[in-house]
Amino acid sequence: MTEECIARIAEEKKGLARELRFFDASVWLGHPEGFPLAEEMVPDDIKQVLTSRFITGGLISHWRGKSLSAQQGNEAVLQAVRGKDKSLTAIWTGLPLFPAESGLVPGIVDVPGEVRAVRIFPKSHGFPCVIWCMGSLCDWLSARRIPLFIWHTELDWPSLYAIAKAFPDLAIVIETQVRKILYHTRPLFALMRDCRNVFVELSNFAGQGFVEYAVQEFGAERLIFGSFLPVNDPLVAIGMVIDAEISRQEKGLIAGENLRRLISEA
Repeated sequence: MTEECIARIAEEKKGLARELRFFDASVWLGHPEGFPLAEEMVPDDIKQVLTSRFITGGLISHWRGKSLSAQQGNEAVLQAVRGKDKSLTAIWTGLPLFPAESGLVPGIVDVPGEVRAVRIFPKSHGFPCVIWCMGSLCDWLSARRIPLFIWHTELDWPSLYAIAKAFPDLAIVIETQVRKILYHTRPLFALMRDCRNVFVELSNFAGQGFVEYAVQEFGAERLIFGSFLPVNDPLVAIGMVIDAEISRQEKGLIAGENLRRLISEA
């Protein structure tokens, strides 16, 4: 393949990346826990970094919400997006609503307009992801059409299945961090088959033909684009979408339309 041919293909892919208007579910501020080589993102640089990688906006998270406390992380990410570009909104960290805690915790206080989703860390924060512990938060989120995000490394599959079945109006996005979901696709795909309110985020959905299989079995509407920036380079996840053997319309859904729809309903 000649250099001219390679350059032409590269320009075509860049053009498609711009057209698809990628919208990122997983942009992180703060010191990346467990990733010493990752450079910490500065809030004022978010938009410039995203634009340089063909991303038009997204949901912003803060590592303090996992590493320190939900309240500290929620305050930090709210300050990072408040008054900034409208294409940048926040994910807050959630906790069980009983016993009630003070501070900026969803369900204890109403989430501000800049917050469009909630993430939980059951294993890291020491509570089970089960209905008798999480049911009140799930009720609260479902009533407000706020999607629930959770890393696959923070859940156990039977418990999440029970929650997804008990709260069919609650959109649940399973995130593929902080390690590849390669060895957990059997429970993931079975869960997606039985629960149409379950979605999967793509930043570490790294298996041959995974995107094509998921689109064929569940529809492109069930896939959410995410990069896990700055730990991962967004171009990796973008390439998964651009190079997938699916239609242009399906690529557009995955790139950003699905996530925009979910958070617009919040």
